Amino acid sequence: MVEETAIRVQINAAKLAGQGIFGILQAVASMLQARQYGQQSIQSLNRQSQALASVELNDKTLPYVRRQLKEYSVDFAITKDKDTGQLNLWFKGQDVDRIQTAIENCIAARGKERPTSLLQELSERAMQRTKELNQHRPPPAQERGERL
Repeated sequence: MVEETAIRVQINAAKLAGQGIFGILQAVASMLQARQYGQQSIQSLNRQSQALASVELNDKTLPYVRRQLKEYSVDFAITKDKDTGQLNLWFKGQDVDRIQTAIENCIAARGKERPTSLLQELSERAMQRTKELNQHRPPPAQERGERL
């Protein structure tokens, strides 16, 4: 009798633990699905607490650059100035290497069809802008304690 009660208690404890683990896994999965990559609004890009850099674009290069940045999973935002009509590509400063690679691929893929000077200028401006921003950026604060 006591043994049967002990076994029932163990079974119930295992069921509760399984339900708890399942709930945690569901919460983690929903958080991962809600995470955005690629093109975002400038507000959601600002919420990521990273230094942002921008580069001017034109209408002709925008679709090619957008496609390449999506392939490289770069978080970016595109804004348009209402007065001048100028397009700006906003990205996190830490993504400059991936942006450089994406633009170089864009140049290689479209070099035969379109003049590459526009894309090369965009690449050079992005590199210059991020170098300027990284010079003035303070070093990250050291973490204390154990990271979970």
